[in-house]
Amino acid sequence: MYRKLFSFAVMTVTILAANLITNTLGNYLITYRNHVRPVTFTVIGMIITVAIFYPLFVKLEEWVEQISADLLKQSRTGILRYLGLIFAFLGCLLVLVWFYAKMWYRIDLLKIVVSGSLGLYI
Repeated sequence: MYRKLFSFAVMTVTILAANLITNTLGNYLITYRNHVRPVTFTVIGMIITVAIFYPLFVKLEEWVEQISADLLKQSRTGILRYLGLIFAFLGCLLVLVWFYAKMWYRIDLLKIVVSGSLGLYI
């Protein structure tokens, strides 16, 4: 059960992080689209997308197995393993939410939370 949950958490964070990186690079590349011919620009964008996603998903299985084995060796009790996984997963999601909010809405989520105005944005 733990390995499935761990695999889900890693896959979720990897997909969101890869999508964030690809979108960020895509948005950056869009600023140069008028300098390159449309088909050339499209092919370059596709190559960059594959260059980001392919290594991540090829290595994902290996990373999950190694990290999972390391965590199983270090954790003596099941509850601590699950709590550690949940806190790490939520921490990763919070960091990704900050980056996505910055990219999509140009807002700094940390400043919003510190100022106490989070309710206006939810």
